[in-house]
Amino acid sequence: MTSTITDIKVPTLTAFGQDVIFILEKANTPLNVSKASDGSIMLEGTCAVFGQENENHRVYEKQEYLPHLSYLTEKIKKGQLFGELDHPQSFDISLKNVSHVVESLIYDEPTNSVKIRLRVLDTPSGRIAKTLIESGCVVSVSSRAAGQVLENKKVKLHRIFTYDRVIPSLRNVRIKLHNAFRISRFN
Repeated sequence: MTSTITDIKVPTLTAFGQDVIFILEKANTPLNVSKASDGSIMLEGTCAVFGQENENHRVYEKQEYLPHLSYLTEKIKKGQLFGELDHPQSFDISLKNVSHVVESLIYDEPTNSVKIRLRVLDTPSGRIAKTLIESGCVVSVSSRAAGQVLENKKVKLHRIFTYDRVIPSLRNVRIKLHNAFRISRFN
């Protein structure tokens, strides 16, 4: 059986004792690009907004999403919340495809959203992502999760696995280059 989400056919799986589907989420807030002191590329911005319908016609509620930050934060503390370049066809993270590591996920009460910070890694997929960013290509970030989209468009999350780098055709979080970054890459 398959379900259609964001015009992508994805398998319906039985996990967590229920039928769940891949939820590949998008947000339309640009991420800021900067360089860390070690020269690595850092991406920061919003990865989830609560209480309003998003471009995928889904609604995430704070009380449903925030509990997932506890196990994600544990992985972040260990330096183990990796993401891939493109969404894979499974929930599992493949180390051979890792492009970045998530360094923080923080709930921002004034904006009722979650802020994310990623570091692009010096891996084959990370170097591809870096080249795309430095070439001025727009790339995006998308959450990879399992859950259900209810009749009222609200999402019941079973697990958030990670945040992946994807092409903008999924219209996920857009990454905006700053002029300063473009200039600094030649210095």
